[in-house]
Amino acid sequence: MSFGQNLQFLRKMHKGMTQEELAEKMGVSWQTISKWEIDSSFHEMEKAIELCNLFACSLDELLRGNMNLDNEAYTNIRVENVPAFQYIRYAVISAESEDDAKNHIWNWAVSYGIKQPKIIGWDFPFVSQEQHNVYHMQGDLNYIYI
Repeated sequence: MSFGQNLQFLRKMHKGMTQEELAEKMGVSWQTISKWEIDSSFHEMEKAIELCNLFACSLDELLRGNMNLDNEAYTNIRVENVPAFQYIRYAVISAESEDDAKNHIWNWAVSYGIKQPKIIGWDFPFVSQEQHNVYHMQGDLNYIYI
């Protein structure tokens, strides 16, 4: 897929953004956006980086990827009603972060009288690649169903 096709896909997936709206955000004319999308002109590197920041994608994905196929996050969307729940967030950085975080959240829930708490997810947003590779650290952000 071309840069232009990827740009058009991202623009449409971004709340149906028009060429005019994107042009305003990028500080260019809508004709420029149109030319980019049909691959009849090319952007400056700074504009490509701005586009990546706007659409939360990598430069490689934008310029060389096939976002329509690779990005299944935008397909097969379903709406599902779930029962109300509460969650807590707890971040920890250590060599045994998953166990440390799970134990801390479990003990916290029990101390507040929550019977049979369920941990419903975690993520690793707080550790740099260097911390992970060199020091074998992992960072967890845990959520708990109450």
